[in-house]
Amino acid sequence: MLIRSIALSILMLAPFWIVAQVNLGIKAGFHSTQLTNSNEINVLDEQGLEAFALKIQEAKYGIHLGAYLKAYIGKFFIQPEVLINSNTTSYDFSSPLKDAILKETFQYLDIPFMLGYDFGILNIQAGPVGHVFLNSSSELATINGISEKWEDLTWGWQAGLGFDIWRFNLDLRYEGNFFRYGDHLTFYNQHYQLSNRPSRVVTSLGFVF
Repeated sequence: MLIRSIALSILMLAPFWIVAQVNLGIKAGFHSTQLTNSNEINVLDEQGLEAFALKIQEAKYGIHLGAYLKAYIGKFFIQPEVLINSNTTSYDFSSPLKDAILKETFQYLDIPFMLGYDFGILNIQAGPVGHVFLNSSSELATINGISEKWEDLTWGWQAGLGFDIWRFNLDLRYEGNFFRYGDHLTFYNQHYQLSNRPSRVVTSLGFVF
């Protein structure tokens, strides 16, 4: 669905591409996830007895790598990107039988579609971003009563500044999201709120061919 929407957008912008100055580049960087509220939850089993407690300990730094296209008309530009990103989250787990730090690693295909205005070496940019789930590996899956179901596609938005020096560019962005961190987890077929909607600070270094 996301790919179809992007393809349709590209076709609708066909006259733009004909007259635009188009550059192709690669980029890589890192991002840090910010959680405004991380709750400890006490999970009850199917008999209503307390089974274990769980809390997000840390949403660690992630890395991303991919390609982008930047098309100018005058000072305005459109910048669609395709980036693979990997993230790791650690959880505090506590039960009568076991206390542990459990880790979860997951990968997404991020597809930002940025609109911007260029002031010279500085530009401003903003736009939507789609997160397409690719894969995950989780130690939580070893705990009885925990199951995972990831959404195939989630949405967010990004806004920030860019700096262009020769063929290099540095992007500094803030990202907000429309999903809650940990929504993919269920506990004995029940949902608990682990945190509010996550935000990220995204830093990328790119090179234009």
